[in-house]
Amino acid sequence: MDSTANTVRVELFVRSLCPEDATHQQDYVIDRLQSLEETGRIADLSILIWGNRIEPKLAQRTAAGRRLLERLSMFERWERESDASLDAFDWQHPVTNMVSEESFSVITLPTLALAEYVDGELQHVAPCTREGTVHRVIDRVSRLAETAHPTEDPELERTVVQ
Repeated sequence: MDSTANTVRVELFVRSLCPEDATHQQDYVIDRLQSLEETGRIADLSILIWGNRIEPKLAQRTAAGRRLLERLSMFERWERESDASLDAFDWQHPVTNMVSEESFSVITLPTLALAEYVDGELQHVAPCTREGTVHRVIDRVSRLAETAHPTEDPELERTVVQ
């Protein structure tokens, strides 16, 4: 493989059935990412649809649910290792079924989420918060559009330029 080849892969998670203003943002992000893929700024783009929330015990019963739970687990590991916060993911909160009064845990999912991989390794998840700064999906897409190596540390880039 050519050492100069772009190895950035992006997974975009899009919530189905959301308010119109969120749908416009989703369309914009999808269009920008598809353009970045077409121009070679990213090597591969996967767009995955998810719902409003997921119930882990039920999700374990399907292949698609297990794949989503694997991704969410990977995001949680990244969160711990990178000292970031994934507050947009409302991890494991209780819900009570009004009919059966049974209580169970669900994970609420954001309307948009982006996972960025370089050489197969998870490098960034958005939306996230680091050092008090919120990094939205659109912010990360803009960063991908601006730089040849979007996962490089911005402080390092400033040092090299100066």
